[in-house]
Amino acid sequence: MIVNIIDGRWEVIYFVGEHNHPLVDKPCLTKYLRSHQGIPPEERAFLTHLHNCNLTTGRMMHIMSDFYGSELIVPYGTKHIKNLKMLLNKDDTKEGDMIETVAYFKD
Repeated sequence: MIVNIIDGRWEVIYFVGEHNHPLVDKPCLTKYLRSHQGIPPEERAFLTHLHNCNLTTGRMMHIMSDFYGSELIVPYGTKHIKNLKMLLNKDDTKEGDMIETVAYFKD
């Protein structure tokens, strides 16, 4: 693809729709591609539910690998689950901190 700025806008000048490299034919390798990383919204909700049940990251990954059939096929790794759990914990403590702060100032 070749792009150029014309009248302050980016415009495509030349585009070839064919792939110039071999495609990834193993689904277990697609999780390393940046465009395929991330947790889908449905699974994110399920993992949030598992987090609320106080499951560990390893146990959550084990459940997802059972769901997919193999840990190699799960499109994300334990690092993504740890990041999600950390985000959920951050949201939980944010509310608790605010409640404690308001109670402190009331006293």
